[in-house]
Amino acid sequence: MSAPHRSASQDPATDYLRAIRDGELPPDLPARTAGRVLGPDIEAQSFHRVMFVDERELTSFYADFTVLLDVVGRLPHLLAGGSTAAFGALTDVPEVLRPLLAGTDLPALVPYGRADLIHDGTGFKVLELGLSPAVGGAERTAWLPAVMAEPAFRPFAERHGLRHLDPITALLDLLRTVETTRTGHDAEAPGQAEVLMVEATGALAEWAGDWRPLGECLEAYSDRPLRTRLAEVADLHEPDGSVAGHVAGVTHLLRLFNLTELAEEPDPVAAWQRLHPEPGSALPPMATSPVHDMYNSKACLALVWLPEVQDALTDGERAALRRVLPETTHVDAATDLTGFVGDRADTILKPTTLARGEGTVAGWTVDDETWRAALAAAAESGRHILQRRVVQRAEPGFDTDGVTERDWYAVWGMHYGPGGHTGFTCRLTTVPGTVVRGISNVLLAPVLLHPGA
Repeated sequence: MSAPHRSASQDPATDYLRAIRDGELPPDLPARTAGRVLGPDIEAQSFHRVMFVDERELTSFYADFTVLLDVVGRLPHLLAGGSTAAFGALTDVPEVLRPLLAGTDLPALVPYGRADLIHDGTGFKVLELGLSPAVGGAERTAWLPAVMAEPAFRPFAERHGLRHLDPITALLDLLRTVETTRTGHDAEAPGQAEVLMVEATGALAEWAGDWRPLGECLEAYSDRPLRTRLAEVADLHEPDGSVAGHVAGVTHLLRLFNLTELAEEPDPVAAWQRLHPEPGSALPPMATSPVHDMYNSKACLALVWLPEVQDALTDGERAALRRVLPETTHVDAATDLTGFVGDRADTILKPTTLARGEGTVAGWTVDDETWRAALAAAAESGRHILQRRVVQRAEPGFDTDGVTERDWYAVWGMHYGPGGHTGFTCRLTTVPGTVVRGISNVLLAPVLLHPGA
């Protein structure tokens, strides 16, 4: 007997659990499809259901998010007179690199990344911009069409008007829009593109396995012939500083390292100079330049709250920021920490320039003594922010036994590029307020869009 018809206006998450209970959907659909198209590692980490985002809500949120990006892009002019060096000091560029900023052009903000979001029941809130080419998740693009193609899932998808976006599109858009006039390379030239994906020196021993799937996605989803290779910063140049022979023919460099990692190069000054060559250099264009990471500093999330920035904004811009960005404060020796000491349960401390949750201290997860010590160390270093906690809404699901219903808590990764938002990834845990560190302590879920009620 076929399953009864369900209204397309029914919440898809609730209906998905009902469909599993009724035997309409298999309980292992995400894992089964992940095993087929992504491999056993993702299969073992798969959440038991698909996650869903309301398209109307997403459209409204993204309009506010673009305001946030625009304001961050204006910060160098609002706070630093357009000076790369002065903005670098505000965004905690590593000390060893700061003298080099004075001779470096300030890049325009390039909208590409994966923003980390939490939904608090009223809407999505921005935890981090992820404004960098060195973000993960897009390599799981093939998961979405695989889920949609499952015969058992098609009736459910049709009933709810589901569709998916393609996170790899944002990266391909980024490569197409790389500024090429300085070097003479043409990103739209016919023939095969060759992308050299560049990590920090010594990093591929640990990260090559994570980046190869991204390169394979770029090759598979590109609308023109495209080849990718992995390299490290040291591989780009010969010992005399000239561009290495194997770089010849490369059309783009895709930067997979950040400014902190660049500062840890064996010779960071030489590496910086080679990555910022004189006009006419044979080095291909890079997406994006290392100095662009200043916009990705979490310090920017605090800078937008400064009175001098707020006073320069329109009422509409200020309202947009309030809707999507939790109150955020930069911490240094001059910061009055009195209120934050008592607000431990509602505050999270984050380093401004580290990634993957490194150095983050959630006040609600530690005792008073640990919290005070973390605040004192942050004030001394001057390289941290304090952000108001966002309490996650509960996401319905099953426990690991596949039978007992329980709540889960999600961190959403919204992928975006020059053309706008291009999809979501999702990481889930059973404990609200857990600090997510990469994908080591979470389950992963495919995310589809639905039109809403």
